[in-house]
Amino acid sequence: MEFAFESGNGSLSVVLDGRMTHADYKGFREILARINQDKPARIRFDLARVSFVDSSALGMLLIVRDAASHDKREVILKGASGQVEALINVGKLHKYFTIE
Repeated sequence: MEFAFESGNGSLSVVLDGRMTHADYKGFREILARINQDKPARIRFDLARVSFVDSSALGMLLIVRDAASHDKREVILKGASGQVEALINVGKLHKYFTIE
């Protein structure tokens, strides 16, 4: 998994690319550190270029959501398609995230 940040207007976008698996835990820790440092009101994960997500990666997204919810920040999942969208639907993540 590769990632890049885009920020502005009180929001932080995390643009992800590739496969998101348990092996990406260190990268996700970097993402969480940036979120905790910037404390944006809105956190958007752009999943348009993500081709695969496993259950560990979904767990990592939920960790971010839990940390953000303590400060009443919004977490958005954007642009998911294919297997990623299917897993988000099966996991009923619309209950925990805003889906775009």
